[in-house]
Amino acid sequence: MSDAIFSELESESIEIIREVAATAAKPVMLYSIGKDSSVMLRLAQKAFYPGAIPFPLMHIDTGWKFKEMIAFRDRTAIEVGFKLIAFTNQRGVAEGVGPITHGSAYHTDVMKTEALKQALDLHGFDVAFGGARRDEEKSRAKERIFSFRAPGHRWEPKAQRPELWNLYNARINAGETIRVFPLSNWTEADVWAYIRQE
Repeated sequence: MSDAIFSELESESIEIIREVAATAAKPVMLYSIGKDSSVMLRLAQKAFYPGAIPFPLMHIDTGWKFKEMIAFRDRTAIEVGFKLIAFTNQRGVAEGVGPITHGSAYHTDVMKTEALKQALDLHGFDVAFGGARRDEEKSRAKERIFSFRAPGHRWEPKAQRPELWNLYNARINAGETIRVFPLSNWTEADVWAYIRQE
């Protein structure tokens, strides 16, 4: 990848992160400990350097991460100096929901999707940064960078706002929340190249 394209992707993502920080009432960055969320964390550091990241990071903990990953998450929070929120769907834990016992689709719905909705509601977050990229799968290709959710966190593809010439409308109507995807225009190869560089 050329330096110009690399610089353009980084600049676009940093601009998106700063736009949210300037306009959202209570944003949060989702942090799964994976490659995409690690790149988002690095971009957030650059966006506000030398200051601190002005919003917390949140990990939706399904209980199925390796203990070394959790230790890395906690160590990174201390080293980088960000507030970390770890959230687990306690109903799912009480019911013993797991990918082996209940199937991966049900486990994902209860321990990730429902947990995320619970955490956003509990903390009153109006905007959540996610690491989704359009090259990952068909459903993500339809997502806008600023992806609005109706009350109850419902995604309505036909109700999304246009994003012309990299202009984003971040105004939130009553009951809405937004998922923001700063890495939307990145590819997996871009992510790995950025990790190698940084």
